[in-house]
Amino acid sequence: PVGQEEISQRKLQRHRKARMDARTRERLPVLPVLVRTVDARRRNAIAVLHAARDTLPGQSFTVAGETLTRSITRTTEMVWADDPATGSRRDLGHEEDHAFWAWAAVEILRLTGCRVEELLEISHHSLIQYRLPTSGEIVPLLQIVPSKTDEERLLVVSPELADVLSTVIR
Repeated sequence: PVGQEEISQRKLQRHRKARMDARTRERLPVLPVLVRTVDARRRNAIAVLHAARDTLPGQSFTVAGETLTRSITRTTEMVWADDPATGSRRDLGHEEDHAFWAWAAVEILRLTGCRVEELLEISHHSLIQYRLPTSGEIVPLLQIVPSKTDEERLLVVSPELADVLSTVIR
């Protein structure tokens, strides 16, 4: 009998690649909606957190169409609010942090095309400056560590990506 490893896998690989490409084409039209949604969620979380910080404990505040009551707590580091509509207590600092990192991950993945495991490896050391020998101009580069292809990649940092990375660093 002929084993599976002895048969050419080319047809199977082409079919798998075709399915992956079809999934990408199918989901690409909703990418702008995802980008707008995570950005709106981040901005909303920032506004709610700032409004809560400006409100004394026990008082109500309204922001972004929702009314919350600043919780009375023993700690001043964490900002909690009670939602009278649902009766639940919300950690606004955690919500803002979660919304920020979701926005940052979506933007970096969208602007670089890197994989999730490559995103997790990005650090301050991944940002490299290259000086052009002819003009002396500095070009920012993002070093993507080897993952699936076992090849290191250098990406030119676009102004939009630079803005996202500087926001993450800040």
